[in-house]
Amino acid sequence: MSLQSLVRPFPQSKLRLLFIICLCLFPWTPVLSATPIENDPKGFYGSLWGHSLQGRSDLKEIDSIDSMHIYTIKRGAPLLGSIELESVKLYTLNGKYARALFHYQGGAIHKAILQYLRNEFGNTYEPYGSRIRGLSQHYTWRGPETQITLTYHGFRERGILTVEGRIYAPLFLDTLSDNSY
Repeated sequence: MSLQSLVRPFPQSKLRLLFIICLCLFPWTPVLSATPIENDPKGFYGSLWGHSLQGRSDLKEIDSIDSMHIYTIKRGAPLLGSIELESVKLYTLNGKYARALFHYQGGAIHKAILQYLRNEFGNTYEPYGSRIRGLSQHYTWRGPETQITLTYHGFRERGILTVEGRIYAPLFLDTLSDNSY
């Protein structure tokens, strides 16, 4: 009796199915590993989700697409706590504040933002491969009303902080897809 006769071959179709399942679940790993926000801020950068930004004297509208309006600050660089960032864009959908998008550059700024977010919303774990220069790092905090995502590309030393109302996030896809024709 040979060893090969004792080992039953695994059907190739089941291997394909397992590979497809793993491939489909891979993009969801950052979402599934999100840090829960204990004290959801229910807004960000001085406004609550769903409120209008038109009355804020420190903002100016820079663009609009149908029901989406984009604002930025009038003077100076945006601050997150005491951290100076490159830019900020605040988005409204149908006049309701829905998302804040910050851009920044540099490893020191990234570390300061990460520490600020950990202090405010809870500690996160180092993502796999984050110590290797050049790889992207992704951190996510999720509360009942707010989702915060920090993405840093080590090779380019560029980062993006996205803070959005969870109710409004799907509406961005609808708005952007309606204008893509």
